[in-house]
Amino acid sequence: MNTEIESDVPDCINMQILRASHYVLKTYDDAYRELGVRATQMPVVGLIARQGPITIRQVAEEMESERSVMSRKLQVMEKNGWIAEDPETTGKEKSFILAEKGRALIERVLPVKYEVQQRILNKLSSEERALLLNLCTKLKQE
Repeated sequence: MNTEIESDVPDCINMQILRASHYVLKTYDDAYRELGVRATQMPVVGLIARQGPITIRQVAEEMESERSVMSRKLQVMEKNGWIAEDPETTGKEKSFILAEKGRALIERVLPVKYEVQQRILNKLSSEERALLLNLCTKLKQE
């Protein structure tokens, strides 16, 4: 057994961020389950609500995801009726807009989202909250 690798786990940034991410996603997923949506889907639906019409490429860039992965996610959301192809789309790449079912979904999810977010943030002091948000912003900068 390699004890060097085992002793490195508490200091491994990758492991700690994965654990924190898993906790946050699981907490949101548990709360969203009865609404029929996943925690990873809501930011995309929200993005389309704010910026639509928006192309797959633009969504992928904004979500820092691969275009092919985002394309599959958008197909599921379109099938669920949350988003729709923009009827005014021109060119090679289609654009998406928020559908009426998507607007209704957002209205149902928002109170749950705020409750979950508050529950998570309540585990932190106000200084820790500010630090967490600042660190997340700083880490994603190139």
